[in-house]
Amino acid sequence: MAKLDTLLDYFFHNAQTRDDEVALRFKDRDGWHDISWAKYARRVEAAAAGLASLGLRSGDMIGLLSTNRVEWLVGDLAALSLGLCTVPIYPNSIPEQVQYILGHCGAKAVYVEDGAQLHKVLTVKAELPELETVVVFEDDLGAGVDGVRSWSDIVAAGQNASESEVAAAVAARDALDPAALATIVYTSGTTGPPKGAMLSHSNLVAMAESLAATLQLEGDASSLSFLPLSHIAERLQGEVMAIRMGYAVNMGEGIPQVAANLLEVEPTLLLCVPRLWEKIYAKIQSGIQDAPALRRKLFDFAMAAGREAAEVRAEGRRLPLPLRVRYDVADRLVLSKLRARIGMGRAQRFLSGAAPLSAEIGSFFDALGITIQEAYGQTECTGVCTANNLPKVKFGTVGAPLPGVDVKIAQDGEILVKGPNVFMGYLKQPEATAETVVDGWLHTGDIGEFDADGYLRITDRKKDIIVTAGGKNISPQNIENRIKTAAGISQVVVVGDKRKFLSCLVTMDAEAVAEIWEREEWGAPPSEVGLPSDKRIRGLVQAAIDEVNGGLASYETVKKFVVLDRDFTVEDGELTPSLKVKRRVIQRTHEAVIDGFYDEKFV
Repeated sequence: MAKLDTLLDYFFHNAQTRDDEVALRFKDRDGWHDISWAKYARRVEAAAAGLASLGLRSGDMIGLLSTNRVEWLVGDLAALSLGLCTVPIYPNSIPEQVQYILGHCGAKAVYVEDGAQLHKVLTVKAELPELETVVVFEDDLGAGVDGVRSWSDIVAAGQNASESEVAAAVAARDALDPAALATIVYTSGTTGPPKGAMLSHSNLVAMAESLAATLQLEGDASSLSFLPLSHIAERLQGEVMAIRMGYAVNMGEGIPQVAANLLEVEPTLLLCVPRLWEKIYAKIQSGIQDAPALRRKLFDFAMAAGREAAEVRAEGRRLPLPLRVRYDVADRLVLSKLRARIGMGRAQRFLSGAAPLSAEIGSFFDALGITIQEAYGQTECTGVCTANNLPKVKFGTVGAPLPGVDVKIAQDGEILVKGPNVFMGYLKQPEATAETVVDGWLHTGDIGEFDADGYLRITDRKKDIIVTAGGKNISPQNIENRIKTAAGISQVVVVGDKRKFLSCLVTMDAEAVAEIWEREEWGAPPSEVGLPSDKRIRGLVQAAIDEVNGGLASYETVKKFVVLDRDFTVEDGELTPSLKVKRRVIQRTHEAVIDGFYDEKFV
């Protein structure tokens, strides 16, 4: 077998050895459709030849502004095969953000999905002198506009390319330097403008090899791609790992449709961010509370057996006969049915990343037969540096370092990473690069510690640690994650830096609140405007805080809170596209409310 040095090497190897196997599935009004590895490769080859006809050459930048779809993957691989550098952009970006990224990287071309994304680019195109071509995935859009081409025209040009043009495209692919720049992923960032993290072809392959040694799938493996491909985590599972391991990717319809898509495709590999695991958890809990008493007792029996069995398996031991019998009954009557009901009946690997997962939620799903393997990393280390692996998964940790990756803790508690997955640096920001990578070690900005088993526990972001007026150092995320497992609560932001005590901002989940009101027969739930003052809402939140406070040191307890009249959103700039809280944005937006916590008149 030829040496496989780049993602493209693996991809075309799959086209030869897995030619008729399913590589992609997509959905339209007629249902789900399959694309084989061989057909996938032919599409990439045609698109590459078409791109070359535009005059794009190795080293040129091309943006990608689209939701997850087949053309995203084909367009990305076609560009990479020519030696172009692809620059994904979150599809919910506003025109100013699109302008910043395309201008900062000096993109000569950009893929856009539809009329809405085309409009964003055309709005700012006059400010982008290097941008020559806009390729629209959906046809009949932008016709007659200078510099706008349809995707079908590009593919047709590639299909009609001369032998010499096709040969030139193949030669460009064969000449790819593994150490060369492959993609620039702009960090969504919880503060400041995004930075362009440069990742090489070898970075992607190193991560693929390391993850392949950690995640082992069996049989007819498949995943559901619904998180944005513009985020490094989804890029890994929806493209890089699929190519390296040869599993099929179901192109989902986005986060709002994930529940329906799970039932339709029943993937064997599922990657979620913690916010989605929290929502599934809340939905299950709400359903159980609404169930008849006998069914609740049966559920409690099944979960008790599930917890005990999970603990034994985590220790690498076989289930003793009495427990095995009890668990088999619990699984047959309750657990397997519940897994199937949420579309996870076939899944072999459940992953979580991008933000901390509550240990309580991890343990709950483990008892259900859904063992979530939490991983940790960031764009600058190509997405992952540590991960929990079966059978020994420790909830509340992010696992052990991946094969080939070194992780250590600096004297100030910062997590440092070294290995072939560490990025090339930030585009056009040598000073920021020098501050981030010192002597080959990536300074993550996260604080953590290793336990006796070598599993890493993230305690907080280096800059997010709260230091109270009394000099106590507190990690707000640990407290927040515990409070927001309570029914009805969506987000929690703990504050109190340089203050006498901790307080928090709380948002509510409208759907969960409606279910509580229906279950308790309280009539119509309060409107968003009425949330902050509703006594029952405040009672729910206070009860959740009181329960968490009971397990904390006195200086860690939350003394005051406010319920906000709306949830945080990506559109308002309060959440990153991967649904992480932008703490500083929220604190700035609600500065008056926070100051009020420490006003003697606050009640």
